[in-house]
Amino acid sequence: MISALRSRPAIGLLLIFALALAVRWGYAALRWSDDFSAFDSGDYALYRIGGEHILAEGDFTNSLFLIRPPLFPLLVALLGVRDGAILLANAAIGATLAPLTLVLARQLGLGAGLALLAGLIVALDPASVVYSSFLGSEPLANVTLLLMLIALLASIRQPNTARQLAGGALAGVALTLSVLSRPAPFLIWTGLSVWLLLMSRRHSRAVLAYTLASAIGISAWIAHNARVFDNPTVSTVSAYSLLYYRAASVEHWATGHDMDTVYTDLAQRVEERMGRDTSQVDTSTRHHHYTGPAELTSAMNAVAFETFADHPVEYLYTLPIGVARMFGFTNVLPRWTLPFEVAWNGALMLGAASGLWIAFRQKRWLLFWSVVLVAAYFTVGTLFVQTSGLDTRMRTMFAPHLAVACALAIGALLVRRSRNSAA
Repeated sequence: MISALRSRPAIGLLLIFALALAVRWGYAALRWSDDFSAFDSGDYALYRIGGEHILAEGDFTNSLFLIRPPLFPLLVALLGVRDGAILLANAAIGATLAPLTLVLARQLGLGAGLALLAGLIVALDPASVVYSSFLGSEPLANVTLLLMLIALLASIRQPNTARQLAGGALAGVALTLSVLSRPAPFLIWTGLSVWLLLMSRRHSRAVLAYTLASAIGISAWIAHNARVFDNPTVSTVSAYSLLYYRAASVEHWATGHDMDTVYTDLAQRVEERMGRDTSQVDTSTRHHHYTGPAELTSAMNAVAFETFADHPVEYLYTLPIGVARMFGFTNVLPRWTLPFEVAWNGALMLGAASGLWIAFRQKRWLLFWSVVLVAAYFTVGTLFVQTSGLDTRMRTMFAPHLAVACALAIGALLVRRSRNSAA
């Protein structure tokens, strides 16, 4: 395969895509059931309703689009709201992460063999497999995010202005599509733009096109939400998660109250801030806070930050719990796989950390900062809004970046062993 990649890159890419697709479809076949429960963490019902609404009404006026952006519901609608077809299509989309990782690795300076290794890591990564063969927005979000970085890195290498502008704009469009699949990356363009400008002023044209395309695309969806739902935000999911995952976890650890009591207390405080009657508030009231006007988002944020201020110690010591969940295991896999998955994830993280250290020592700044900035953005952003209910689903957004760094470390280890053997 390495020789195929060197002599005929397209064949190498197709081979690694075929492997990734076979693994994902094989996993889907093994866990297939009539109710598709093995492929749903609970969010698919909203996406399905969204797809049905699009087919019936042809617009995005259902309030669920305020918490779940429309790109994946559009795919659901396109495939006729057929769960099996959606699952197989998601697996195929997710499988493209493997060859795209190979492309990213080559852009970041890895040779053909190590680039192939990075692609193989993503092709076999349990979290990437599970959350490709999945009834959720991750495949679309992750693939378009990776396309964004590939296009952005390509744009800064272009020799003429027109190609720089085109590449930067394409990166911005890809980011917009990722945000419209899953809102998590909606601010990543800010840090990446500053980094590229600090690297070289020659990147300014590409960065300008990238920032404009990103800002215009994301702002268009914010404007839609402001007009239709009276809430100028990408999604209300961050405020909801901040309160009913992050703050709820902190209050649970601080007070020892059961979760129903915690949810009721937080919901009551939100309702009080909204000036509403609280006599009927119970643990299920939180579900009515998924979507609403800007005042509801502000109230949830305020209650969350009050909780953090009241319990700063608990806020801090829940962070390692979130890290362990985010990088340790996948909730939807059978329990007997846990030791194998934890070992894989531990090796991946150790390899990625070692690869970053090697990149730092060798001053491979493009690789180092590409991985660090993307991984840090999603890790810090995730832990800010959630430490409970996490698993490796939250690191699939930057699994290709971890794989590139890990492949670099494996390559260095192999070179060292070869030298030792020769000596």
